[in-house]
Amino acid sequence: MRLGKLFVSGGFIVMLSALYVILSLEFLLVILIAILAHEAGHLAAIIILGGKLREIRLECTGLLIIYDGKSMSYVSELFAAFAGPLMSLLLAFCSAFLGKAFGGGFWYTLSGFSLVLCAFNLLPVAALDGGRMLFVTMAHCWGLDIAERSCFAVSCAFSLAVMILGAWVLKESGWNFTLLLCGVWLFWSSAIVKRPVWV
Repeated sequence: MRLGKLFVSGGFIVMLSALYVILSLEFLLVILIAILAHEAGHLAAIIILGGKLREIRLECTGLLIIYDGKSMSYVSELFAAFAGPLMSLLLAFCSAFLGKAFGGGFWYTLSGFSLVLCAFNLLPVAALDGGRMLFVTMAHCWGLDIAERSCFAVSCAFSLAVMILGAWVLKESGWNFTLLLCGVWLFWSSAIVKRPVWV
């Protein structure tokens, strides 16, 4: 389904429906607020720094901002990539302050989830903001070819490390497969599927 520059895939609708059934409405709201704030940080930075938005895609693997960054410098792209985790960090602190001021588990849950989202996105994996920051920094210092090959290797290594850690957590807990699933997704999106999120 397409609405202007916004594309919503069937997979996203199925995933959202499944989360609605599995999770409480409150926690689903926490996830949506945290993700929207994170992506709003990226979008604001891209527009301010001269990038041109091409498309926003809502897919089962997450939200993708596709933009034309040809007019942006490496430093601008670095700030655009960092803006998402920075927004998540700010939301985490603001939510914790609101939780302390007004009480209620909602604000503390939002704070915790935003903090996890910030940390997770800083991993140096191509599908995440940390991977983009690593790529932009290396491309600026040593050129595109070295940056692409190095970031691919780092992405694969970190993805495999997350999968191994996830397998250990699953073995020890007997049921928690969340980290293993994250590792598989990271490896799939970074090493197998290469999508031009930043053009």
